[in-house]
Amino acid sequence: MENYKIANIKTGISNGMDVKKINRVHFVGIGGIGVSALGRLFLAMGKKVTGSDLRASKITQDLERLGAVIFIGHSQANIRKPELVVYSEDVAKGQGIIEVEIAKQQNIQTLTYAQTLGLLMEGKFGVAVSGTNGKSTTTAMLGLILDAAGFDPTVVIGTKLSSQNENDGFQANARLGDSKIFVAEADEYFRHMLNLHPSMIILTNVAEDHLDYYRDLAEIKEAFTQFVKSLPDGGVLIYNADDEHAVQIGRAFGGHKFTFGIHHYADLQAMNMKVSLGKQSFDLHYKDHLIGKFELAVPGKFNVSNALGAVLAAIRLGADVSVIEQVLKEFAGTWRRFEILGKTGKATIVTDYGHHPAAITATLSAAKEFYPQKKILLVFQPHHRNRTQKLFGDFVEALRNADDVIIPEIFDVAGREHGEDISSANLVSELTKLGVRARFAPNLAETENMARQEADNFDMIIFMGAGDIDQLARKIAHG
Repeated sequence: MENYKIANIKTGISNGMDVKKINRVHFVGIGGIGVSALGRLFLAMGKKVTGSDLRASKITQDLERLGAVIFIGHSQANIRKPELVVYSEDVAKGQGIIEVEIAKQQNIQTLTYAQTLGLLMEGKFGVAVSGTNGKSTTTAMLGLILDAAGFDPTVVIGTKLSSQNENDGFQANARLGDSKIFVAEADEYFRHMLNLHPSMIILTNVAEDHLDYYRDLAEIKEAFTQFVKSLPDGGVLIYNADDEHAVQIGRAFGGHKFTFGIHHYADLQAMNMKVSLGKQSFDLHYKDHLIGKFELAVPGKFNVSNALGAVLAAIRLGADVSVIEQVLKEFAGTWRRFEILGKTGKATIVTDYGHHPAAITATLSAAKEFYPQKKILLVFQPHHRNRTQKLFGDFVEALRNADDVIIPEIFDVAGREHGEDISSANLVSELTKLGVRARFAPNLAETENMARQEADNFDMIIFMGAGDIDQLARKIAHG
């Protein structure tokens, strides 16, 4: 099998800070999924880690078990002479700003999450997984493949692995490896991905999102194009041939590039897709040659697409196809990505992170395909008023695919709301006009009452959104 020679590609640049010389690190917003992953890496490196967040959670408790000292609440007293302070920008817009300001007053180095991720990638063969949707799953799949194939990678994921896929060295959302390979999710918000200097980029897809920052789709595409063009001489771009915007960005890149797809011809292509008994299978062709029949236990064509991006990167890095095939077959999904939690009444409870119209459409389609003849209730919590307002028509089109939907009030994102006059009730009104059985819930308490009342009328209830709707899903499933 043809593979890419890592030694022939320039690795990430350096900003002069030596991570090896840092012994004490404090994380502001350590309960966040991204920041907590960096906390895990620094703990695995033998550093002394402290962190703060507004509330305790399973994430903070797990970090305490690993040796971190966690402070609940933000205070200048939390800064105890660290050599580096890493902060979540969202948290620093609120109470967490006091810790960042104190650190700067004491001439302590401060870095954002994205800057720190870039620092850790320096001097490595970075593989950045970027795009609007599918980043977390693709990163998890690739990290597990490279781990199983013996590449000993460092991996940072924007979600958590299923416990079924964890091992001693790779748990939750991070793995510290001893090789040059560093796989990380690269977020496009505020152009955070430009803090990374990878040698390989996987571009899953490109769509309108984060319109509180980006002007429009054209500006989003410009940002991804800038990121792709930052690849070093000999760098590699892997992109989705089924996504027109990714294709346009790929065409503008003059270096090494390879494509994956389902519906369009590509270097790596899935064919003869079939769904049966809660599994999907497909023939995989690489460079027009059949290389195997693959199987996934997670639903949706979008997950096949995610798998293709991971597989193509793994093949280019030299992973054995039989290892790739086995890892994908055993892949049990990730936290809040169509995660089955249990049952209440006759209904199976599912939690999903989807908060973009494209993700809603894809997840509903996948659920109906994987579970035909099942009666499904969607409980969707919009995330961010600006996003809801800017993509209102797209949300209506996506949600009209639901037979029955409950929509709690919009989850406000601290520091990112700008007084938009929009409510979930507006979505319910439009959907009702289209004949959809849609109901508005002013808060999560009422959402819980409505969902519990319906539990015996549906085979499945999908709780979807990036806010605190996940907590309600777990409460209903486990209590």
